[in-house]
Amino acid sequence: MNFNDIANAFVLANLMGSPTELHGALCGRVSGGQKLSEDELLSVVGELLEVDLERVEDLGDMLPELYQYTLGQVSSRGFEFLPLLPDDEIPLNQRLASLGEWCQGFLFGLGNSGLSTKTELTGDIADALSDMASISQVASLEEEDGEEEDEISYTELVEYVRVAVLLIYAELNPVEDQIAQTIH
Repeated sequence: MNFNDIANAFVLANLMGSPTELHGALCGRVSGGQKLSEDELLSVVGELLEVDLERVEDLGDMLPELYQYTLGQVSSRGFEFLPLLPDDEIPLNQRLASLGEWCQGFLFGLGNSGLSTKTELTGDIADALSDMASISQVASLEEEDGEEEDEISYTELVEYVRVAVLLIYAELNPVEDQIAQTIH
């Protein structure tokens, strides 16, 4: 599963929306501990894209496949997770804007995951969420051509987001909770 798979499904379904924001929202839901049924998944995506369920159903098998892929990557203790973002061939300013959309989706998903307002977050998690909120406000670079330093900075930002998501998931979904759910 990659960015182009999602983007192509959006085009075929004639849906306007951000594939990166969708992936971010699903990652946020998973990180908050929410497990979605197929009907809930359709509803969540409809809400995010602001379309009715019939339009979401036009995405076909891509949506449940994306959700299972996301669930597997975020919950894996192998640090395999990567946000689905445009390839490096895309201009840097567009990739940066997509990273901002991904973070916006993540925050939306986490905020709507059913996470209790009484959930205490460590300083590291609170800082990571604050940083992701700042990244979500990034529109794009003014210049089309990315300098090498800009590429390095972008790569570091993506890595920061990747590690932040894994940290947030690990804190909100301790291994003991997962073992207890498996035993029952």
